[in-house]
This record gives sequence, C-alpha cells and structure tokens, in this order.
Amino acid sequence: MIELLHINEYVYLKDVDIYFSSGLNVITGETGTGKSLLLDVIGAFLDYQNLRSDTFSADMVVDLDSDVVSGELELSTGQHIFTVERKNKRLFYKIDGKLSSRDVVQDIVSNFIAIHKQNSQMKLLDKMFILNILDKVAKDEKLVEDYKVTYQSYLYVNKTLSTLDKEEIESSLEELKTKIEEVESAHLSVGEERDLEKIYKDASNIQILIQHYTAAIQQLEDMEGGTRKFYSLLDEEFHEKLDSLIESIADLENSIQKELSKIEEMDVEDIENRLGIYKKLRRKYGPTTEDVLENLAAWKIEYDQKARELEILINAVEEKRNLEKQLTKLANNISKTRKDAAKKIEGLITEHLNDLNMNARVGFSFSEVPFNSTGIDDVELVGSTLSTGPLYPLRKIASGGELSRIMLALELSVTSTDVLVYDEIDSGVGGVTAVKLAEKLEKLSGNHQIIIVTHLPQIALKADKHFALMRNGDTGVVSELSGEAKMEEIKRMFGGEEVMEMIRETKS
Repeated sequence: MIELLHINEYVYLKDVDIYFSSGLNVITGETGTGKSLLLDVIGAFLDYQNLRSDTFSADMVVDLDSDVVSGELELSTGQHIFTVERKNKRLFYKIDGKLSSRDVVQDIVSNFIAIHKQNSQMKLLDKMFILNILDKVAKDEKLVEDYKVTYQSYLYVNKTLSTLDKEEIESSLEELKTKIEEVESAHLSVGEERDLEKIYKDASNIQILIQHYTAAIQQLEDMEGGTRKFYSLLDEEFHEKLDSLIESIADLENSIQKELSKIEEMDVEDIENRLGIYKKLRRKYGPTTEDVLENLAAWKIEYDQKARELEILINAVEEKRNLEKQLTKLANNISKTRKDAAKKIEGLITEHLNDLNMNARVGFSFSEVPFNSTGIDDVELVGSTLSTGPLYPLRKIASGGELSRIMLALELSVTSTDVLVYDEIDSGVGGVTAVKLAEKLEKLSGNHQIIIVTHLPQIALKADKHFALMRNGDTGVVSELSGEAKMEEIKRMFGGEEVMEMIRETKS
C-alpha cells in the first residue's frame, strides 16, 4: 500500500503530505481545484504522460508485503521510499535515496499500483487494449513472447522474398561468371605486359642483335682458344689464374648463347597476339591492366554475395513455410487462451454490471485476421441492454455513462494490483447507481487499497479516509477530514445547505 505521498512542489501544491490508509481513500474538492493533480504525481512513477509542470519533485512511501525483484535490484518486504524529480523536462528517479532508472521504477511500481483515469472508458473501443486485457487474464505471456519472436523472423523472411528476385540474381551470377572466367583464363600480369611491350618495341632490331650475339660468341671462342695456348708458355704458378679466366669466358659465352636462343625462338606474331589480349580486356574492363585485375577481385566478391543471396532466397521459401506452421500453432494456442479468458471475464462483467444497476449483456466478438504482431485475433467488446437477441459493438450502442460502468465492471473483473487509483471514474453516474458504485468500491477496498478522486457524496460517505483539496490563492491545501468537517464537505457535495433545505421542505 501507499502510506505517504509527499509533494515538494507540483503546480500550486507545495510541501504537501498525504497519509493514506488501507481500504478506501477518497479525495474531493470544488470543481477546478485540481484534484487530479494528486493522481498526476502518483502517475509520475508509472508511464504517465499528463504532467502539467516542467519542474516538480515528490516522494512516495510504500509498504511492500513481499519481496520485489526488477533486474539486478531486489527490494525486501517492508517500507521503501520512491522519489521522482523533473528538471528541464527530464525525469529523475530514486529508490531509497539511490538513483535508479525510469524502467526499473515503473516495472516495480506497476506491479502493485494501477491507475484508471477519467474517460478511460474510451479504451473499451481500442482493440489493442482489449487484447492486452485478455492476455493478462489468460496469463499467456510466454506464448505471446514466443509468437512475437517468431513473427519478427517471419517478417524478415518475407522482406527477403520481396526484395530479392531469383531470376535477377541468377542473371547477375551468369554475367559475373562469364567476366571472371574471361579474365582469369587470360592469366594477366602487369609485369608480363610490361616485358612484352619492351620486347615488341625492340622487335625491329632482332636481326642486328642476332648478328652481334653470334659475333660475340665467335670472338669468345677464339679468346678461349688463344688463352689455352698460354699454359705451355707460363709456369704452373700461373695456371690457376688461367683456369679462372677460361671459366669466366665460358660463362659469358654460355649466357650470350642462352639469350641468343631466346631471340631466335621469339615469334613476333605471338607477342602481338598476347598483347592483343591485354588490349581487348583493357578496353572492356580497364582502362588499365591494374583496373582489370581490381575489377576481377571485386567481381569475385560480388559473385560470392549473389551466391549467398540466392542460397538465402532458396532457403527462405522453405523457412517461410516452417515459420507459417509455427505461427499458426502459436496463434491458435493464443487465440484459445484468449477465448477461454473472455468466457471467464464475461460472467464477471455481467455480475458487476448488475451490482451497478445496469441490466446488460457484454461479450467479446472474435474474428480471424492474417498474421500480425498480436496474432490472428481481431477482438472487440459487444453488448446489449436487452435480455435476448444479438450483441452489437459497444461503439454503436453504448452511451458515455454506460461505457463508464462497463469499463468499471471490466476493471473490477481483472483487478490484480494491490493499489487501485481512480480518477473520477464515476463521471456520468448518479442516483441509485451511485449508491451501488459506492457499495462496490467499499467491498473492493476489503482486499485492495483504493485511492479515488470523486464528486459523489455516496462514495465519500464510505471512505476510510477522506481528503479535501482547496485552493487558497496560488496555493493548494490538502486536508484530512473527519467528524463535522467531513459532514460539511459531504453536505457541499450534495449541493450545500440550500439543497438540504429543499429536501427538508419537500419532506414536510
């Protein structure tokens, strides 16, 4: 339960302390005093957007009746202080004086506090709200989560199938394969091209080179023969040097002979043909041989990517079939749990509506739709104020007051948190229905702490604690009422002394 709400500053509420009790806590006040401001502050600890001040701070003292865990944070049973501050439109949170994240605070607080705001009956027309209610009652969170994960995979596969074209990929692969094979079969080399160009340039001098190399070889043979004659003319001590000289001459002769053989074997036409291949590929994929080789490397990478895309595409067709089977099974199971929950809720709603002096039948209408993020169910509330006959969508038949009572009956049917906060949910309610509503809230407060902003004196009369909000200039004052002060406030809610006098005169 909430034991204390301390508002340091919010709009015109400053340094306000409200000590709530268990049971039914009622907040009243003249129209325009801003009673809902108190609930804004409680809502600041939840996902509540209706904050009417850029700067405020408040503390909420809560008594937990069991341990609470959120992520790595664990709060033990007992009293804890939650703090919220808003500065420069940014919210900051603390738990027991230590900074905490908004997600952690909202996760913890939402486990034991639920706020039902004025005009929340319009949620009855929101199909997503209805689905969430049914899932909450069905307790099918694991099923829903599994479905959502599978559905995301299904969307990804569908996107793959819609963005990739099998014929286009296969055509690209064939084109890339042709280019890759054409260039690879040529075995291009920047060094080879450079050498061929040099040789081709010198091709006109080949005959002169052959003559020069032949003459050089002949002269070296003559030199070798002449040198060998020195063996008989010189002492042995010179023979070693003669051996070295003859060996050098023979080595030079051998090198020239090899080069001569290359030149003699050279076919200029072959060189022209080979250079023609380079020229052709440069023209198609160049402009330079370096560019051709770089493009070859890029084509290989692109080919691998296209091959992977084709593999994904082929697998995606099978994957889609598998995912559709999984989604069908999960969606059907979810739909069954929702329909079971709907049957359970329908009886409770009817019971609560009867207690609230409303003779009506309410049900859930299911229709099947294609796979979407929530399953295959399209659900809306239907009803009738007649005892027999068909049920029609509430958006077509229910008035604002009837929607309010149906919403209250729905909330009472699915209540799960310890603390229930109501912001003028009794709007449009009066007469006998107001009495019935007061009795219903009194009964509900036996198991839940209820905090309600109301304009009905019938509810105020049932309060375990009664608070009144009054404006004193630019300052708001919250007073806890009892005894004569409480009776005066209830008299005001009935219409004041004038109305009470009219009632007494009518009786007489």
